[in-house]
Amino acid sequence: MDQIPVELSLNGVYYPPWLLAAGFGLVLAITLTSLANLTGLSRWVWHPPLFFTALVVACTLLIGSTLVPSFFA
Repeated sequence: MDQIPVELSLNGVYYPPWLLAAGFGLVLAITLTSLANLTGLSRWVWHPPLFFTALVVACTLLIGSTLVPSFFA
């Protein structure tokens, strides 16, 4: 049977489990973008805002698929 993700409760307000994954994904994307800027790899990126958005989505999906068991269900 599939596991149902449990909501996160903070002072009686319920948040979906993907919100935590999105927060971690954003932090990871900011870290990777900063490293790319420091090493000079960002000069190979054609459209930096579009690349950053795609990186946030990819990091969120990566973290969400490992953090929440039924993230894709």
